[in-house]
Amino acid sequence: MNNVTISDLKKIISNKKKILIISHYNPDGDAIGSSFGLANYFESIGIEAHVYNRDEVPVYLNFLVTKNFHNSVKTIPDNIDLYVLLDFNDLERSGAEMMGYLQKILNNKKSALVIDHHENNKIKLANLFIDSKASSTGILIYRLLSQLKKKINSDVATCLLTSIITDTSSFKNSNSNIESFTVSSTLLDLGADLELINKNIFRLGGINKLILRNKIHSTLRHDSDLKLAICHATSSFYSDTNTTKEDSEGIPNGLIFYDDIEIGIFIREIGKDSWKVSTRTNNFIDLAKFCNIFDGGGHKNAAGFSYNGKLENLIESIISNLKK
Repeated sequence: MNNVTISDLKKIISNKKKILIISHYNPDGDAIGSSFGLANYFESIGIEAHVYNRDEVPVYLNFLVTKNFHNSVKTIPDNIDLYVLLDFNDLERSGAEMMGYLQKILNNKKSALVIDHHENNKIKLANLFIDSKASSTGILIYRLLSQLKKKINSDVATCLLTSIITDTSSFKNSNSNIESFTVSSTLLDLGADLELINKNIFRLGGINKLILRNKIHSTLRHDSDLKLAICHATSSFYSDTNTTKEDSEGIPNGLIFYDDIEIGIFIREIGKDSWKVSTRTNNFIDLAKFCNIFDGGGHKNAAGFSYNGKLENLIESIISNLKK
């Protein structure tokens, strides 16, 4: 496991002909924006690029496209000569099928690279380009591409700007540092389509989405001592309103912009007695460390984990561990 520099990255990429880019399941704007941006740049310089994600591109990100997109390892071509893992720090986050695929690749010492901005990396046997201070993985991709010979085109710039805007919640999160603003400005100069991004990312959607969010907010539990707001959605919330998990994106982010709320938590049912927990904070506590208690992880201000058990037990466990 080696930490690499930009110069090292350029050497690793040189002479590669066919590259596979993998991002985490349930992809967000950073996963899609950074992976599509990197793939599209590679295609522009004559490298055949393939992108894998276990899941489809979320509807709100459908304006971003790439040439070769896969949802199954069965369609991935042979003779890949570089594997690039983007925006995740644990093989499990790629999904069971890809996890098995990658374990074989890494054990056979194939050329692999991790580009990520999360803490507590768990991926072994790969070159690492990790900076937890970067506001998004898209920032790290920009650092690399800006040092290569060919100029970043407008399509790539739009992908990378999407990753920055979504991972900073439009520069509202505390990870919105000077670099995120300066790189965004440069990407606009390179032709990034801000109007297209805003039109899709911040589109409110239909009335069913509003009904869903009303149901979710009706479950709100507030703990004034912890400065916590926590709410949940069962599978029936989505079926009853004819909506999908994408329609509840951003729920925990929205909670922490209310007065006296410093921790926002959203719990979504993903199976019988199985839950996905997303947490956000305004730099109040280290959520990465908190979620590690539940074998999860992420960033200091944005992290998550999965949980198997009763919802009531989950909520009580969250509260009791926060009090500690």
